[in-house]
Amino acid sequence: MSRFLHTAEEAIYIFQRAAEANNMTPSRSGNVLRLGPQNAGDVLLTGDLHGHEGNYNSIIQKSALDAHPNRHLVFQEICHGGVQLPDGGGCCSHRMLTEVAAMKVQYPDRVHHIMSNHELAELTKYPIQKNRQMLNIAFENGLKHDYGILFESVRVAMLNYLETCPLALMISDHIFFSHSIPDQLDQRDRPFDETIFYRTLDPGSDLIRDGSVYRLVWGRDYRQVNADIFAKMVGAEILICGHEPCMDGFKFPNSRQVIIDCSANRAHCMLIPTTDRLTQWNYRTYVMPISGK
Repeated sequence: MSRFLHTAEEAIYIFQRAAEANNMTPSRSGNVLRLGPQNAGDVLLTGDLHGHEGNYNSIIQKSALDAHPNRHLVFQEICHGGVQLPDGGGCCSHRMLTEVAAMKVQYPDRVHHIMSNHELAELTKYPIQKNRQMLNIAFENGLKHDYGILFESVRVAMLNYLETCPLALMISDHIFFSHSIPDQLDQRDRPFDETIFYRTLDPGSDLIRDGSVYRLVWGRDYRQVNADIFAKMVGAEILICGHEPCMDGFKFPNSRQVIIDCSANRAHCMLIPTTDRLTQWNYRTYVMPISGK
């Protein structure tokens, strides 16, 4: 049996406690976490996981949270991928999602999970197809396989947890970490409402297709002008994201943005001391493999 597999009762309890921890996180302001020397020594930022158990294990080992009591660990995009049940029986990434939520319960002030497009897709029932597979259906089938008649109760607790996930993280007032950034910010007919970072979200307008949260986590506009506009909007120098698959585990699409990916064999992360000043000239040196010291 996978060590990631919990009973239905355990999973419900974990998601409930993790949701409470999300809402009570001391560093949270609105929908943004704010970390700096006053509340963190360093921050380990990770890329999309998509249920990759080996990379998750390497991240936990690299983070060494017990040995580094001032370190924060940030996850994104857990759902859809990883271990598959035989004969098309479903996707098991909900197990890792539960494990990440359990980490939030264990380290409520230092482990964080930001909103990603695949988590948003589960929250809003937005269909995603990849490699001729409907990922939402596979995810639901995996839940049904593990929890049977209690699957809906687990799912409700899981969605309540996802609803509380922050949208982004600001480090030392100049590094902005979000799953992606909105596209076409230079087009006046597509205004982006940056108040989503500071106010209560409206599921009926913010989370739906083309809503501002949707645009934040689904954007794939890597032009320099787009990154510059968004950086100015959020008051940042450097933008760190996931969302885009990277053959080498990372990409530098423009002078101020880095993409990290933990969903494949060459997974990379960023370990950032909060006292360091990242600039457009040095931020690339902070990218490193998740394996090793």
